[in-house]
Amino acid sequence: MMRNGGRMQDWMKYAALAVLAVLAFGVAALALMNPGGLGGAAEPLPASVQVATPAATASPSAPAVPTATATPASTATATAPPAGIELPAEPVVLILGDSYTAGDGADSPDQGWAYLVANALGYPTNIDGVGGTGFAWGGGAQDELGGEYELRLQQIAATPSFVPNVLILQGGQNDAQLPNAEEVKAATTQTVLAARRFWPGVQVVVLGPSAPQPLGEELRATNTAVRAGAEAAGAPFVDAIDAGWFTPANSPGFDFDGAHPNSAGHAHIAEKFLESWAALTQ
Repeated sequence: MMRNGGRMQDWMKYAALAVLAVLAFGVAALALMNPGGLGGAAEPLPASVQVATPAATASPSAPAVPTATATPASTATATAPPAGIELPAEPVVLILGDSYTAGDGADSPDQGWAYLVANALGYPTNIDGVGGTGFAWGGGAQDELGGEYELRLQQIAATPSFVPNVLILQGGQNDAQLPNAEEVKAATTQTVLAARRFWPGVQVVVLGPSAPQPLGEELRATNTAVRAGAEAAGAPFVDAIDAGWFTPANSPGFDFDGAHPNSAGHAHIAEKFLESWAALTQ
């Protein structure tokens, strides 16, 4: 019995080993048929299932990078001109303009408005007036002379012996010959910005058209363009037309030839400008 019992136990052991072998073979076969089933890619989840992913964390060796957030697009807004200018401790002035700045129409150039203003202020001053020129109009019948204000400023800046820290730009009368007011506006802005590049920190004031009537009224559109250009550059604008410096009543006594003021007219411009100057520099 002991021998038969031993054989029976051996048989049961071999049978168990056989069953285990069959099970192992089945598992291997399943793995071969579905290689992703054990630790591989999972089956796609239904669309309604939300899968959470862990948030990225900053490593101790590198600072966290803030997540960019959308900001509303900035919109362009009109820049109001400053209330005035910051007058330097030792002003050095450049007055640049057209035939008005040159003193045309006065009995002598030194009776022109620019010379009268320079004498009244008492600062070292250079005066550059060229007839027939403007912010955008270079002079000549076909705008061919290259006397635009920006080009003249560039020429003056090439001489290091004179460095202004205050610039008065006068004009606009001759720019009325251009049919495109936007060109006049752009040229005015560009002239002011160029002056600041040539002389960093220079304080700029723009004096627009200041003609006796009826020419003054005819220049209103150009005056508007020059004013807009000055404001776009953040430069204060002295508006002789809107302020009514010349009226139908006083213009006959101030007019020289219908296009220029006489000596009394130049003195009138100087007086009115100095009033504006006082307000700008107080």
